[in-house]
Amino acid sequence: MSDIDSPSAHDYLVRIDGLIERRRLAQASTLLAEALANFPDDSDLLYSAALIDYQHDDYQGALETLQGLLGRTPRHRAGRYLLALVHEAREEWPQAEAALLDLLHDYPETAMLYARYAMLMYRTQQIDKAKELAREALRLDPEDEAALAATMIGDLIDGKKGNERNSLAALMLKHPEDMLTARLLIVHLIQRGRYWSAKRIAVELLKAQPDSREALELVVEIEALCHWSVVPLWPLNRWGIAATIGLWLGWMGTYKLLRTYAPEISGTATLVILGYCIYSWVYPPLLKRRLKRRAGL
Repeated sequence: MSDIDSPSAHDYLVRIDGLIERRRLAQASTLLAEALANFPDDSDLLYSAALIDYQHDDYQGALETLQGLLGRTPRHRAGRYLLALVHEAREEWPQAEAALLDLLHDYPETAMLYARYAMLMYRTQQIDKAKELAREALRLDPEDEAALAATMIGDLIDGKKGNERNSLAALMLKHPEDMLTARLLIVHLIQRGRYWSAKRIAVELLKAQPDSREALELVVEIEALCHWSVVPLWPLNRWGIAATIGLWLGWMGTYKLLRTYAPEISGTATLVILGYCIYSWVYPPLLKRRLKRRAGL
C-alpha cells in the first residue's frame, strides 16, 4: 500500500472511537494494535489504549499506559481525567483527588470536574464536602449530567425532591462508574443509621438495574431496617453490640432502683424488657423473610 493510501493516525482514531462508542472493544483493540504499530508515540492513540484497558477493568494496564502518555504529553487533558478515574477505580483516593485538583487548577470553570470530585468525596464518605462540590458543579452548568447526578445523590440523602426531568437511575445508566459510588455510599449511610437516605439511593440503583437480583436484595435489606415496625430496634441496628451492652447495663441499674424504690412494678418492667429482647431476636428475621417473599426472592 502506498503512503497516499495508508491511513493516518487521525483516520485510525476516528474508527477506533466509533468502535469504543458502540462498545465493540475487541475490534477496537485489534485496530488499535495496528495503529500503534504505525504510530507508537501518538498521544491520542495511547489515550484510546488506556481507555480500552479501563473499560476492560484492566486498571494496572491503563495506569501504565497513562503514565507513558503523560510522560510524553503532561497536559493531555483527557489523559489526566482518565488517570483520576483509574486511581479512583483502584481505590487510590489521595492520588485520584490530586489528579482532579490538578485539573481544576487548570480548568476552574468546568462543571464535570467538580461533579467528579463530588462523586469521589461521596466514595470517601465526606458527604458535606461532596454536596458543596455538587452544588458548585450545578451552578457552573445546570444541564451537565454528572452535576445533576451528584446533586441528586445529595438531595436523596437529605430527602429532598429530585430533579423532575431526570432520575438518578437514568443518569447512572449513562455513567456506569457512578453505580459503584452509589453502592459504597449506601453502605456508609447504613453504618451511620441513615436508613431512609440509603433506601432512596438503593431504589434508584434498582431502577437503573431492574433485572439485578443483588440490587433488589439490597432494597429489601434496607427496607427491613427502616420498616415502621422495627423503629424500636433502631439503637440496636445503629450501634450493634455497643447498644446491646448499654441496654443491658442500663436495665440492670434501672432494675436495682425499681427493686429498692418501686418493687411493685419491678416485675412488670422485667416482663417488658424480656419481651423487647425476644422481639429483637425473633421479629427482624421474620420481617425480612416476609419482605423477600413479597419481592419474589
